[in-house]
Amino acid sequence: MDRGVRIVIVGGGTAGWLSAAFLQNQLPHTLNRPVDITVVEAEDIPTVGVGEATIPSIRQTLAACGIEEHVFLETCGATFKQGIEFINWRDDPKEKGANSYFHPFGDQISVAGQDATWQWLLLPPDQRTPYAEQFSVQAEIARSGHSPKNFRDKPYDGALAYAYHLDAGKLAQFLKTLSKGRGAQHKVQKVVRIDRLGEDIDAIHLDNGERIEADLFIDCTGFAAKLINSDEQNDFKSLSDILFVDRAVVTRVENESLADVIGYTKSTAQSAGWIWDIALQDRRGVGHVYSSRYVDDDAAKAELAVYVNQPVDAMESRMLKMRIGYHGQQWRGNCVAIGLSSGFLEPLESTGIYLIEMANWAMLEFVPRFLAGAQPQGSYNRILHNHYDNIADFLKMHYCLSNRRDTAFWRDNCDPKTIPQSLQDNLKSWNAAVPSVYDFNSTTQCFSATNYKFVLYGMGWKGDGSVGSAPSRHVGRMMEELAKRRAKLREFVLRDTVPNMAYFEALQKL
Repeated sequence: MDRGVRIVIVGGGTAGWLSAAFLQNQLPHTLNRPVDITVVEAEDIPTVGVGEATIPSIRQTLAACGIEEHVFLETCGATFKQGIEFINWRDDPKEKGANSYFHPFGDQISVAGQDATWQWLLLPPDQRTPYAEQFSVQAEIARSGHSPKNFRDKPYDGALAYAYHLDAGKLAQFLKTLSKGRGAQHKVQKVVRIDRLGEDIDAIHLDNGERIEADLFIDCTGFAAKLINSDEQNDFKSLSDILFVDRAVVTRVENESLADVIGYTKSTAQSAGWIWDIALQDRRGVGHVYSSRYVDDDAAKAELAVYVNQPVDAMESRMLKMRIGYHGQQWRGNCVAIGLSSGFLEPLESTGIYLIEMANWAMLEFVPRFLAGAQPQGSYNRILHNHYDNIADFLKMHYCLSNRRDTAFWRDNCDPKTIPQSLQDNLKSWNAAVPSVYDFNSTTQCFSATNYKFVLYGMGWKGDGSVGSAPSRHVGRMMEELAKRRAKLREFVLRDTVPNMAYFEALQKL
């Protein structure tokens, strides 16, 4: 038998241990060879801890790690996430009153396989039901306190699409225990020197004198990017001129009972950023993401204190700094950067853990080619670059469509100079047409045309849908049929799911 493939992961946390668990469970089958994984992490390295929300892809990834869903839910204090409610993003609440819209997971309801967005756009604005309420039942289900599944559903399956809210620290510890139990080596040491041979890493040296070689190194060292950029020859593409937020102040609020758990993320706009509110089984994780160019740290902390209804001095919190952008070479020589060492985009749509997932799925495709002597780095890098750029466009759209002009932060976000040309081109196109699959250049893209529609029309986009729209005489009939289909789906889902509280009470009794 061929010798095992040696993979060394430097850095733990969610990125390091999720990569270990995934590759450990999947790569030996792909290669038909043993895979020896070593994780090297320094002691007491703090985790960023902003990745407590996920998107639906996480279910497939956890299953690929060989993890039982109920064990994951219980161990990581996880809850279901069915979407995001965006509060006060569309208009200034001081001027227009409180406003909100919902970005649900799952497919858009259609009529006989046809998208009825055209017909919805032809209705007078005062006759339109909010887009998410018209084309999905998920907002209603989530707000009613129902989970997306019942006790009979298979693991990672349910009546509606869903992701999770989770404790990132508990997840990392859970994955560490799992990986070590399956044979991964764990070295609690610092890397003190890196030997390079051109683009390749020849070996790493630990503070105990040990020298370690590998076929593949994975850099999970966070923003430091100690391996992928050890010689400072890896360009970093900043996106701070597009996405302005660069800091977060975070706190926690204890839940009194499971009745406090809601199955969606809340995102509430502030003067120079927004606040996330994520319900776990035992607590809420709350954080204010903001731009230091527009508000100072004390003022940002004060806004968070108002939100959680605590005096500033009494609120326990910590400050995080974020570098928005990505490295030009995600895979360089025999080193792949995953997680924050690869790059970071603000947590508005919970893509932090997704980018870790995507990197691992791509490695599953490209590592066998690399070990066979091919050079897949260019293809891998292009895929990851596309993901970062496409996600950046989607995130920016939330800001630049706002009607808010109450602060410089919101005014500057709507300045065309801060909007990527690719997004400007799409918005111009969507003034006459609705987003379609043909607007996107990858079948593996994180956000689909459906996601864009929920945000676009949730934000009040006034495109007229004139290209390819059906005659106005069909509008009433299509809306009636759409309402019937939605009512049937609503009835089915309410019958086939159980409340969040009931689900997690039952989980705790297992």
